[in-house]
Amino acid sequence: MILGVMSDTHGNLPLMFRAADLLRDRFGASVLAHLGDDWEDAEALAAAAPEVWAVPGLWCDAFRDWRIPNARRETADGLIVALAHDEGTLARESAGAHLLLSGHTHAARIAADGGALRINPGHLRAPRDRGQQASFAVVDIRPDRVVCTVCGLDGATLLRGGLPREALTGAKPRA
Repeated sequence: MILGVMSDTHGNLPLMFRAADLLRDRFGASVLAHLGDDWEDAEALAAAAPEVWAVPGLWCDAFRDWRIPNARRETADGLIVALAHDEGTLARESAGAHLLLSGHTHAARIAADGGALRINPGHLRAPRDRGQQASFAVVDIRPDRVVCTVCGLDGATLLRGGLPREALTGAKPRA
């Protein structure tokens, strides 16, 4: 399963849809995760993609709307995925999760964290923002390992990391 992850679009729909097209057409993502800022962008993405997991960002009115969860948990090919806009909000959903997805900082990052893989896809606010190139993440969930790649808007690899599935779940790889 391929999970596409993006964050901090801040109303830049052309960059968001450019990343979404790459995630779907080039990388084969079956689910897109939008990690906030702006909630309305995620709503536009949901109208154009088959499955979107979304959470609001700190600056969104939706973040203060009790009907919209600020963090959520999903399952992707047997792995528990926790997602929120920022790491502080993510902490509520992270217990037992295998993949921890958050944005907010606009700086891409992939790190092993106590039996989980922590991923920040960067931002899609502008071609460059806060000294960081626009980017998104591709999470390739394989039978034996999870590989995460942060890509620029041309699809080129900026960062790559991952863990054996056994390190995430404690279970031997499936045959």
